[in-house]
Amino acid sequence: MILQALVRRYEDAGGEKLGWKKRETDFAVNIDVNGNILDITPLEEEIEIPSGKNKDGSDNFKKAKRRKTLSLPATETRTSGILAYFLSDKAGYILGTEPKKFEAARERHREILNGITSNAATAIQAFFNHTPVLPQGFQIPDTKNDCVFMVNGRYAHEDADVQAAWNHYYISKFSGSEQIRDLITGEEDALWRKQESISLNGVTMGKQALVSVNSKSFSSYGQASSATEKDKKPAAQLGIKSSFAYATALNGLLGSKQHCKSLCGDTLVYWAEGQGGGEIEAEVFSWFSDPKENDDTKIRSIITALTSGAPVNLQNCDFDKPFYLLCLSPNGGRICVRFFLRDSFGNILKSNALHYQQMDIISPSKQEKFPYTPPWMILSETTVTKKAGDATPLLGGQLLNAIITGSRYPMTLYNGILIRIRAGEDINKTKAAIIKAVLIRNYNEKEITAVDLNTQAGNTPYTLGRLFSVLEKLQEKAIGSATIRKRYFATACANPASSFPIILKLSMHHADKLDNAVFFEKLKTELLGKLVSESPFPKALSLDDQGRFILGYYHQTQDFYTKKQNKDTEEATNV
Repeated sequence: MILQALVRRYEDAGGEKLGWKKRETDFAVNIDVNGNILDITPLEEEIEIPSGKNKDGSDNFKKAKRRKTLSLPATETRTSGILAYFLSDKAGYILGTEPKKFEAARERHREILNGITSNAATAIQAFFNHTPVLPQGFQIPDTKNDCVFMVNGRYAHEDADVQAAWNHYYISKFSGSEQIRDLITGEEDALWRKQESISLNGVTMGKQALVSVNSKSFSSYGQASSATEKDKKPAAQLGIKSSFAYATALNGLLGSKQHCKSLCGDTLVYWAEGQGGGEIEAEVFSWFSDPKENDDTKIRSIITALTSGAPVNLQNCDFDKPFYLLCLSPNGGRICVRFFLRDSFGNILKSNALHYQQMDIISPSKQEKFPYTPPWMILSETTVTKKAGDATPLLGGQLLNAIITGSRYPMTLYNGILIRIRAGEDINKTKAAIIKAVLIRNYNEKEITAVDLNTQAGNTPYTLGRLFSVLEKLQEKAIGSATIRKRYFATACANPASSFPIILKLSMHHADKLDNAVFFEKLKTELLGKLVSESPFPKALSLDDQGRFILGYYHQTQDFYTKKQNKDTEEATNV
């Protein structure tokens, strides 16, 4: 299913021809028909990159230069050994600065261009007949720079005869004469013994195969577990066309910032089905799944429409179009697939909208940097360093799966937040929002999961959390600081019976120090009245009840903060 979807993506997006790939280059070595170097020209192209915002809020762009991208002969994975590429390679291979590499390039070009008589082919063969000599005034590029050939100002790889020679060489080198039934397309095709490499961040040497077989247990029925066993068919029987297609499509998606997101070591690749590659749908999902600072207005309008059943106004966006999501993570010898999903684009957005709706909670600040919390910020709250990259391995993919499918949130996420809170960290909006969302989705909680304080709720853990917030505020008003938060919160959250009698006794002394403690005493009495008289303070709270306690504490604390803001606003207005 994964490979079939990628082959379809290759066909929809109009991918590179078999045996060709887009690659960046630095210099063009321009030669004449006798193989003499005429000049060496830097290859650059001008692009526009984001550069802040204009006064009206629109994006501002500035011009920049980058290496030129050309469609060139595909390359093999090169490690520490010497392996020459065709028509495009490092300067050390092309310009003779490293003799052994230049000799390898000479042999490779002679092998491929043998018998080809076009002007471009003849010029390149003549070039490799002697050590290159640079014209006066030209400096040899760095050996790490990539060079391509030009013959009298025209790219050599655009010559029809040269292209035909490469296509014949590519197919004959990596496929056998044996015909097989392709597992992806179901059609007859030449057997493909070389698995294409995928460029995924974090894998060994930067590239690994998506399809690999490394166990003898797959050798049953005469199948080979390795492509090197020439007398047997590989266990993964793929044709040359479909193998090239799926790898080209996946590498193209991984190279596009609009079609992939990295989170905690995992990479999410996404695309829409259909002609043109579904660029609009991918763009919408890109900013919807990873909100930026200024995306709140457009995200809010979509969430409101999706959750209310109203039509969504996104021009040229097809909500019925099939949408694919593939989560990959690196491993020692191969690429691991964490999950693969296919659904309509509209359903994918609805699941994301549900996530943001369940995460919605009162905030201490009206001017938030991220009104909609991005996944990386959620993961960062589970770590000591506040860096998403330090989160528990695999948690990134599990969180993305829950957001996209609407399934249960990973308990590793919930436990990580509880650990950070018990360690004494502040209960900020993100932590409280995660707890609220987990209680709704994992524990089917309905009573106490409003956006802000629910004064009518009779839930005991929630009420205890509110009570702790009241006692903390009372102490702060009485002595100017609140120490019970650091000393007693962790035990009060897990074992209320061991902490609340102590802090309630302390609150009596704090009330005596206030000239007017009626408000706090009244609120304290009201909350104590909500508790079950037989056992007002449970000996222990379960993990979900600890979340309810924390949510009650956060709601009550933000209610105090909101009332203070409103009071300050009224006083400023009256003045």
